[in-house]
Amino acid sequence: MKNPLTLIFFFILLLLPFANATVPFGQLGPQGSVLFLNAFHFVSGNSSEELCADHFCAILNDDFLQCTVYNTATTPSHLVGIEYIISSKLFETLDMQERQLWHSHSYEVTSGFLIEPSMPTTIDDAAMQILVGTYGKTAHTWRYDAKDLSVPIGVPELVMGYTHDSQITPDFVNARDVLFGSNTTAIMEHREKSIKPPASVIPGADSWKYG
Repeated sequence: MKNPLTLIFFFILLLLPFANATVPFGQLGPQGSVLFLNAFHFVSGNSSEELCADHFCAILNDDFLQCTVYNTATTPSHLVGIEYIISSKLFETLDMQERQLWHSHSYEVTSGFLIEPSMPTTIDDAAMQILVGTYGKTAHTWRYDAKDLSVPIGVPELVMGYTHDSQITPDFVNARDVLFGSNTTAIMEHREKSIKPPASVIPGADSWKYG
């Protein structure tokens, strides 16, 4: 049986007109984008360099999504980078050196840090049950230290995803909730009952935690 990724996200696409889902920042991106996500990133090696990022994702195949990433701190929003999202099956084929460039999505999903703004709960649950087992590789071409500049200067930087509440400033999470009208705590409590994460993160991911 094929991975349900494609079926789930085309189901999302069909229901979007009825979901009152809005896309408040940036452009939709490449034709075929069917998933709008918001999540928190930080510059690898420095979890205090916090970023709130909108993702517009398209399906390439059952194991691979590609996303354009925009910030939420400027109007109009800046295109800040890209994220590739792959299944655990595909992640397991990577060698250990490559895996160090990737982060897990397990905690991002269960914590409520990864959201689909305005998406009905039943659709969100289906998508998050798939995403909870995936891995992301994210590069920001608009660097954190250039975020207030009008031009994205400097070398692109690798960014990661949080793996514990203590790594992010609570006020930063609250500001995202105000922006989207979401409730991260309520989402987390719901997902504790509705989403089953993998038993463990595949070795090699989230390497930033080990220096």
